Amino acid sequence: MASHLAIRLVLSTLAILLTLDAAASPLRAVAASVASVTTEDLLRRMALAAPDDCSVPAASAASSADVSDLENQLFEAAKVQVAEGLNDHSSASNAGSRAISALREVERSSAEIDKSWPTEDRFHFKALDLPPGILVEMTYRAHASLVLFGSFYLDQYESVDPGTKWREVDFIDPSDPPSAIDLFPLHRGPDGHARFLARVWQSGCAGSIGEDYYGYEWTPDHGQSALEIIKIEGAEGLDEAASTHVGRLSTTGKTIQLPYCFFSAVDTWDNPTLCAADSFDLSGDNPHFAGRVYNRPDLVAVAKAVQYAKAHDYIALRGYCASDAVAAKLVREVPPDLFADEIDTAKSGPARETILLADGTVRFDLIKRRSNWLVERFKIAAGSP
Repeated sequence: MASHLAIRLVLSTLAILLTLDAAASPLRAVAASVASVTTEDLLRRMALAAPDDCSVPAASAASSADVSDLENQLFEAAKVQVAEGLNDHSSASNAGSRAISALREVERSSAEIDKSWPTEDRFHFKALDLPPGILVEMTYRAHASLVLFGSFYLDQYESVDPGTKWREVDFIDPSDPPSAIDLFPLHRGPDGHARFLARVWQSGCAGSIGEDYYGYEWTPDHGQSALEIIKIEGAEGLDEAASTHVGRLSTTGKTIQLPYCFFSAVDTWDNPTLCAADSFDLSGDNPHFAGRVYNRPDLVAVAKAVQYAKAHDYIALRGYCASDAVAAKLVREVPPDLFADEIDTAKSGPARETILLADGTVRFDLIKRRSNWLVERFKIAAGSP
């Protein structure tokens, strides 16, 4: 994998350099030898860029698209550098120390080249020993990259570089790229396979923030591919305090719990109204979902009813309705642009309540049966859009 990454790095660098106007900016300068591109070369090309995507770049700096391409190349070049260090068997140090040493070289270069930037925007890394692998998070400017290195055999029929050596392990990449990543080792289970969780943050210069969880399992027997065992895609609004969270983040032990919020049909602004916490049982060789709790189970029924009614998915909708008649009415009458705007809740007993949306023009009467809230009646006020 290391040689493949190096080849891709050279080719992608060549493609970018051929399309750049060398006179436009020092960031676009054509290197004398593309084949000799290094992390230090890439850092110098980006030195005149803004330290993050939301700052105003210098007049001489390249476009944000060019900087993004070079930034991705930097992460790829750092991966190659780490892989080479891991496979340097002349060193007496262990694999983890060799990986850290390679990453520290990049960090030192960034500290010098990017000394005018805020410290947090320079290149940094975290390395997590995850036997038999090494998990690395790299950050630069406002972006992060995640890579798992493992030593495994690559079949000669699948690669021009077969044999057992340290390589990048493939998994579904949670990058767009992410703004930040938190890493957690997970309980291994009876078979002892390495497991880890990545809590991934996606953010731009304004608006809501993505808050996702991705869990993976890997063993050298899996070869180049890690298995995804957890996937949750959530969000945070502009005002985190406006969302009522439930549960608590717990990543140790045989049962873990992951809290998150998510956008739905009952949001009143750019803040998720609904939040949940999912639990997973990691005690066995095959991790499995163990349960979910919501902050507002009553509003879940309304949100799901609106979601499936808009999609005309009667079968899914029926699971949130007390009768066939109300499900059919929802499919016919829910407007495609329904937005909660405001939510009012009126209790009429321990198992009954009314939810009013859009200034009270949309009404849901709910009933609780066997601990589940269902839509019993639905009404849109006359003259409402």
